[in-house]
Amino acid sequence: MSIDKKILSTMQEENDMTQKEAGSTGKRHLHSTLFSVSAGRVLTLGVTQVEDGVQFAVYLPDHQERYLKLYKKGRKKPDFEILLTEEFQVGGIYLITLEKKARKSKDDRAVEEILTQEYEYMYEADGKEFVDPYAVFITGRESWGKRRPVPVRGGICLETFDWEDDICPQIPYNDMILYQMHMRGFTKHSSSKVEHKGTFRGLIEKIPYLKELGINGVMLLPVYEFDEIRNRQQDYQIPADTMPKAEEKTVLLNYWGYGTKNTYYFAPKVSYASDKTRPSMEFKEMVKALHANGIEIIMDIYFTPGTNLFLMTDCLRNWVMQYHVDGFRVNQEVMPSLTLASDPVLSGVKIFGNYWDVAALSQAGISSRKNTLAEYNEGFLCNVRRFLKGDEGMVEKVVHSFARNESAYSVVNFITHVNGFTLMDLVSYDIKHNESNGEGNRDGAEINYSWNCGVEGKTRKRTVMDRRMTQIRNAFLMLLTSQGTPMILAGDEFGNTQMGNNNAYCHDDEVTWLNWNKTKRSESIFTFVKNMIAMRKSFRVFRQDHPLQMMDTLSCGMPDLSMHGVQAWRPDYSNYSRMLGMLYYGAYTAEWDGRSVYLIYNMYWESKSFDLPDLPTNGSWKVMVDTYDNTFDASLLSVPKTAAEKKRKKKAEPYISRKTVVAPRSIVIFVEV
Repeated sequence: MSIDKKILSTMQEENDMTQKEAGSTGKRHLHSTLFSVSAGRVLTLGVTQVEDGVQFAVYLPDHQERYLKLYKKGRKKPDFEILLTEEFQVGGIYLITLEKKARKSKDDRAVEEILTQEYEYMYEADGKEFVDPYAVFITGRESWGKRRPVPVRGGICLETFDWEDDICPQIPYNDMILYQMHMRGFTKHSSSKVEHKGTFRGLIEKIPYLKELGINGVMLLPVYEFDEIRNRQQDYQIPADTMPKAEEKTVLLNYWGYGTKNTYYFAPKVSYASDKTRPSMEFKEMVKALHANGIEIIMDIYFTPGTNLFLMTDCLRNWVMQYHVDGFRVNQEVMPSLTLASDPVLSGVKIFGNYWDVAALSQAGISSRKNTLAEYNEGFLCNVRRFLKGDEGMVEKVVHSFARNESAYSVVNFITHVNGFTLMDLVSYDIKHNESNGEGNRDGAEINYSWNCGVEGKTRKRTVMDRRMTQIRNAFLMLLTSQGTPMILAGDEFGNTQMGNNNAYCHDDEVTWLNWNKTKRSESIFTFVKNMIAMRKSFRVFRQDHPLQMMDTLSCGMPDLSMHGVQAWRPDYSNYSRMLGMLYYGAYTAEWDGRSVYLIYNMYWESKSFDLPDLPTNGSWKVMVDTYDNTFDASLLSVPKTAAEKKRKKKAEPYISRKTVVAPRSIVIFVEV
């Protein structure tokens, strides 16, 4: 129902008259016939519904003249302005409450409904207009990647959302399977087969796929309101008079969303919503749907240097309180670690950082946060990539990477992430191929620790393709059998490629959009990854919640984890070694299923013979996974009764030398039966 036309007409006439007066006298006194104004009382910045109306609050220190300006949607001139005087001031904050004037009207809507449905707002300080940094809805950016003919303003969203019985899953880190994805690129390709491509709702449509794969946590690249349109002159500091006219008109994109100007951290990105008028509601619907399916949501938030600390803290709190977000990856060089770890609201959500100073946390009185704090572990990427390609001197380093499990915080491991090669490209290219970025292939990392398996880029050679597929299986197995929380880059599970581009930050096209078209190769990779995730969930030895001691702490005759070489109990850490055996003894896990697991890594280019270590039980070894032959024995995921019975008997048998031959550049997993 629209506002009474007489009220609108009267209000517009008053505004026009006041504007004429202001033009002749230099003063501005625009008032509303619909709303009354009073001082606010709630110290919450942004726009908030309060008991007696709607409050607008902004932090504006050190300015001489300040205004709150409300615009009817689509109008160039404000409907009315409010001069922010001392009566609205608390320190450097100005708080204004709008109430609906008591008068007869056919419009029976509440003030929050009128503002949400019909108004936008801006602030002005000393003659300069700006968007509220606490705005939860941004208008003027509805079209992705297009220059806008309308101004960018703060929208008003005071709709209530029914969360029903939504509960955050609170999945322990050691039980998580993370999946890093770009909201737009995940479903934008026509092959995604979703109705709402490139949007929050598109992700909802793909939840069955995530569940089938075994994912229970998604990490989203920036989904807050960043400006994806870049300016070549500003980006590269090119003098305006030397800028070619063709390039001047070229629209460049920051597809990822990191480090852009004019970023509004409180607002879900409107161009990622299928309903451009309700991005906040659609984002909440997505979170609610993910939670209902046992999937957590982690947001990647990059605060630009110089961002106000109070704003950053309020931002993270807002996403937790208003949107039920489960955690964040935050750049700690801008937002201090102690602030993140000590905030009472954030103490119950997951926080990913590059480094946690345990001593500093302890001195600040912050106890162990094993299930909230996590290290975003790029060291794992470097060590495992080098071991995978067969570099010298890596065995001892990957032992640390595979077994690392801190006591005060958790560790998130990955072999690929958004910045760099995809997994398919990691085994298909020796060097980066970023020519399409328009920077002469000078951008992107020079060192990738990649190996093309014999041919650069696409090939039809069967031997090369088979070698690449084995390397992909090796990589996934290394990731999913390590003690930290594994994170998979979206698309790696079916062989997605960026054609050798390791810095595709500026591409909004088929380079970065996931191609969901199924091939025999992609289905093979998907099936393997799905099986390995199921294996990880079935064997507690791969996902323990405490550091491994590599000692016999149970006095059972075996350490929790032991290292081996081609000879049992003799690890080879020499520079030329590329062979490793790791024995996880089952008695140290919470489940008393009696199953130990032995992994053999042969990253050498020839087959090698390995001893199979004996166990202090009458069990025997059986192959569950072989990456060279691409075999998987799913029957070993369940616990046979005989295995539990053998464990209880604890009957020792004489040592019998047993050996196995492992194919080149492959991994074999044995399970005790």
